[in-house]
Amino acid sequence: MILQLKITLRDSKPPIWRRIEIRDSMTFNELHQAIQIAFDWFDYHMHGFNVRRTNGFKINNYLSIEPAGNANYELIKSFDEDESLLKEIFKQEKDKVIYTYDYGDNWEHEIVLEKILPEQVGVFYPRCTKALRAAPEEDSRFEYLETGIVTENVDSKSLMEDINEYFMSRFEDEGAQSYNTDDLGEITQVGKESANWPRLLELTEELKQLQPWKWIDDDQIFAIQDPETKEYVYCSIMGAGGMEYGLSAFIGVEGIEYLRGLLTANIIDEKYYLKQRSLLVSFSNRDELSKEDLQLLKEHGKSYRGKNQWPQFRSFRPGFYPWFLDEDEVRLFSLVIEQVMEVCRLAKKDPNLIAAEELDWFFTREYDHKNRKWIDMRISVGTSVPMLEDVPLYVNELELQELKRSNKRSNIPLEFDCDYILTPTQDRPNERPYYPRLAFCVERKRGLIVYSDMVKTNNVGAVTQEALVGLIKQLNSIPREIWIKEEMFPYLKEIAKKLNIQLLVAQKLPFLEEARREMEMMML
Repeated sequence: MILQLKITLRDSKPPIWRRIEIRDSMTFNELHQAIQIAFDWFDYHMHGFNVRRTNGFKINNYLSIEPAGNANYELIKSFDEDESLLKEIFKQEKDKVIYTYDYGDNWEHEIVLEKILPEQVGVFYPRCTKALRAAPEEDSRFEYLETGIVTENVDSKSLMEDINEYFMSRFEDEGAQSYNTDDLGEITQVGKESANWPRLLELTEELKQLQPWKWIDDDQIFAIQDPETKEYVYCSIMGAGGMEYGLSAFIGVEGIEYLRGLLTANIIDEKYYLKQRSLLVSFSNRDELSKEDLQLLKEHGKSYRGKNQWPQFRSFRPGFYPWFLDEDEVRLFSLVIEQVMEVCRLAKKDPNLIAAEELDWFFTREYDHKNRKWIDMRISVGTSVPMLEDVPLYVNELELQELKRSNKRSNIPLEFDCDYILTPTQDRPNERPYYPRLAFCVERKRGLIVYSDMVKTNNVGAVTQEALVGLIKQLNSIPREIWIKEEMFPYLKEIAKKLNIQLLVAQKLPFLEEARREMEMMML
């Protein structure tokens, strides 16, 4: 992943700052070199990093990252900058680090994580995307004692070009990467030509002109059936509140279960949003669109003026970062939007057609293949949406028998969970980023962490069962009872039965949640 960092020289009036994009896999030593180039320092003096905020948590003045020879391990918790990766500290937006150069002049630079971005193919990293005002000269701090740091304004574009030229010279071995698109597998090619894109853009413009949010609220849910897959797509028109305009389309079982939880829950955990399967088109302002969004519109000759006029498309999949639509999603969304407009026109004539906050029955459009036409129906959620079935046993039964034979029983109650980490990870450029899961277990009485493992998978059943086996091997004992959240029960039911472990369901796991927060804060 790419970190967008804003680096501001403290006490500068007006602010002297640089915005750079840098790989999260680079070290703090490499960030030090990038800052030296960006601010035209000459690396004559000592330097160090002081962590003020990481993973969303404020850090009191005790965590530093420095060159190995500078670290004072007795007074503060110090880490070697050659071994410390940026992604170990910069995990969430607004995470902050102070970089100090020259402890005599004490030039302090405030580094703030603004965004976490996917890597773009063919782009050289690190790169500077904005540079305001010249930096002061070396050993000149005494000149600014009374006035604050005031320097002359310079041509921002030329300064940025100079910085990037030096970046390319210094980081030429690791900065640029090129990829053969034949080797990218399922990696999404943003802006890739598809026969369905022109149609989708045309239909989206019709939807915007129709303005169905003037007579339909976002809690009036209706469904469109995909003729190819027979899945139902549950649709919500956005815009009645005057905040955000567009259409959310929740796909299949995952989509409706997510939507039901969203509309009925009193409190939504921030990780709940990672469970949705949906497609979204929102009518946004131009400055809210990414470069890829703008390039897509440009390739198809589209341009707009005014607020809330620019269409932005996003795909949501459970456990993955919001991403660009693939070819099949473009096909599906085109079909859905076309039928959504038909439903909206019907609802304008009949205000009682779509019930608000109705989660058991849905007005639906389905394609009648025999008569080759779309028909109106009503479907019941209870009969059309299957419940989660029992999860099979993924672990080898012979291994379970050996675990029972060779391990004693433990009376120490445990809390166990396997949930997302809210930091997206991208294995390859242009590949859809994902949110890894952390299998985590603590003692219920003392809160002592006894097991943790970060994994990438969509098969929660396999992960949780394998984690339980790993826990038993690590403890050399089989726990008599494990406290879990309700959603974990189907995944662990069979393996717990085989190992004679009692699963106790709780709404909250206080010891685990506290230990997990501390672990994420200290990056253990």
